[in-house]
Amino acid sequence: MKKVLLYSFLLGSAWSVQAQEVLSLEEAKSQALQHNRLLSIQKEKVRESEYKVTEAKTKNKPQFLASGMYVFNGITKDLAIPAGAFGQVGGTYLPQQPVPLFQSKHNLFLGSVGAYQPISQLGKIKVGVKAAEADVRIAQTQVTKAELEVLQGVEKLYYGVLITQKQLDEANANVQLTQAKLYDVESALLAGKTDEVYKVGLQADLANQQQKVVQILNQMEDYEADLKVVLGVPDTDSLRLTDVSVAGLAVQPLNTYLEEARQSNPDVKLATQTIEKVEYGIEAARKDKLPNVGVLAGYNYQNVISDLPANNYFLGLNVSWNIYDFGKRRSEENQRLSQKKQAEAYQAHTQEDVAAKISKAYRKVTQSQRLITVAQQAVTLRREEVRMKTNAKEAGLKLEKDLLESKASLAKAEQDLYGAQLAYRLALAELNTLAGIR
Repeated sequence: MKKVLLYSFLLGSAWSVQAQEVLSLEEAKSQALQHNRLLSIQKEKVRESEYKVTEAKTKNKPQFLASGMYVFNGITKDLAIPAGAFGQVGGTYLPQQPVPLFQSKHNLFLGSVGAYQPISQLGKIKVGVKAAEADVRIAQTQVTKAELEVLQGVEKLYYGVLITQKQLDEANANVQLTQAKLYDVESALLAGKTDEVYKVGLQADLANQQQKVVQILNQMEDYEADLKVVLGVPDTDSLRLTDVSVAGLAVQPLNTYLEEARQSNPDVKLATQTIEKVEYGIEAARKDKLPNVGVLAGYNYQNVISDLPANNYFLGLNVSWNIYDFGKRRSEENQRLSQKKQAEAYQAHTQEDVAAKISKAYRKVTQSQRLITVAQQAVTLRREEVRMKTNAKEAGLKLEKDLLESKASLAKAEQDLYGAQLAYRLALAELNTLAGIR
């Protein structure tokens, strides 16, 4: 038993003396946002989506292409119409001299520079840009959702550590009370005024209290370890958390949170943005039915055929149209329409689910408020009881055991009050998270 109390004392001392970092709740939140790797991945996805917007915008600009080729022709052989190949006309052979058709060369060059400007595709490209911008907004909303989840997780772990500290105080007070009772029983046993069974029963109670202390210490270590992971703090470092208060945490009417959630809840926003993106897909599928028209321009150079111009340029239109595709484009459009119906149904489900969760969280807040009021009354009365028994003990009217009983009851009441206060903060944090309030 003494070892357990000593371990508890040493843990608290090490926490306060060797602590490398003192953190408030707000500092812990800020540090968690900076060190969360999954959050950094989500932010990088936003940048990736922004690059895709830039890429989509370039598609309405002209494309400049250049190509070239060099060939070394190992065997050369000129092509010509020999003299007299067409016979005699009036005693004269035609042609009178060989007519060269193709002069073979060792070094052959081909090169071209061209440009293509889409025209009819500009509308579809514009829709593609809007779809890429919708992806950016979706990625940004996912970042907001991830941030809210990180903040909520930090609060749960932070409050978990503080609550276990209060639970440890209560458990130590119960150990001290049981020790005092055991001392009295042992004294009475020596005087022959009680039975051995009472001593054994108190020893069993003391062992149970010691076990509870160890369990609370283990739970505290787990909370601290998880919090260090979230904060990016090495496991060998120590943390000391400052206390929190419920003062100044006002609660708005339920309708305020419900209305705010329709605009700011990340899941609701994602559902709405998904519908927006699907609508762009429908519009793009419908524009696929139009023919593709573009302007072509370019310049060619060649030295392969000497009778053809070495330098040439061209300007014209390029037109292509998939007249009939056996229902492929119609099927793609129907797929987009089906996706829109699914997205709209999911949006309605998400709004209903978020509203139900907000109502539940709001009930937790009001319930915690009622618990705080009752627990505060209990603490006030227990403190008065301790004060009165302290005075009575000093006057020789009460025993140490009587005072320890009241102190243990006070520790239990304070732990209940503290737990109710943190439950109130946690419920309010959950309510704000669901409403999308930072």
